[in-house]
Amino acid sequence: MIRLLYRGASALQAQQHEVDNLAHDLANVNTPGYKQGRVEFADLLHRRIREGGMPVDRTAQPGISLGTGAKVVALDKDFRQGALLATGRALDVAISGKGFFRVRQNGQEFLTRNGRFHRTENGELAIANGAVLRRRVRIPEQATGLQIAPDGTVGGFVDGEWTVFGRFDLVWVDNPAGLEALGDGSYRETPNSGRMRVDRPGEDGLGTLQAGYLEGSNVDLGETMTNLMVAQRTHQLNARALQTGDELWSLANDLRR
Repeated sequence: MIRLLYRGASALQAQQHEVDNLAHDLANVNTPGYKQGRVEFADLLHRRIREGGMPVDRTAQPGISLGTGAKVVALDKDFRQGALLATGRALDVAISGKGFFRVRQNGQEFLTRNGRFHRTENGELAIANGAVLRRRVRIPEQATGLQIAPDGTVGGFVDGEWTVFGRFDLVWVDNPAGLEALGDGSYRETPNSGRMRVDRPGEDGLGTLQAGYLEGSNVDLGETMTNLMVAQRTHQLNARALQTGDELWSLANDLRR
């Protein structure tokens, strides 16, 4: 019976991570570029409760074993495309297809799908947290009629003359689920994310850019609410299993000859 308590406790802890993840998804349902999380579970070590063939022949039949609970083995991101939302801002850019923007801040590089850019004092493009686009694009203060083409070219008019100020590159990795999420819609490379590829939008399987749009969160509200109710019910049932184990233990302790 004591094993029942251990199994129930491990299940409660695992389901709590699932509830926390779903609550985080719901909190970011309107966050541009947000990717919903996904918790992966695995069963714990199996222990034999009866040897094969006992008590006569141990090789006559397979033994009987029971698992010892559940654990969380991974919490990764689902990088499916979110809906494109029209904003009308010239420097709002959505990626239609695969790819990340590469930005830098304090000497470090990050990846993001949040394309809400603004012009800094020195003319560079930066996202809300101050991280600057890795490939340098300088837009003069007097520039007007800014346009970002699907292939990443950034241009506008300076003194009535059309001028190209630079272009975007996009980045992709072999295993996006292996990226480390940092918050603010940013991700960092890890050994599990694999090789990084850098190319122009629309080339080598990368997506294209849609100026005047932002990519919305890919959280499916209906699916997430359903999963939350399932996780809540599972949590309650495992708590009930713990309570049952405690009651059985109490009965055993109260036995009289």
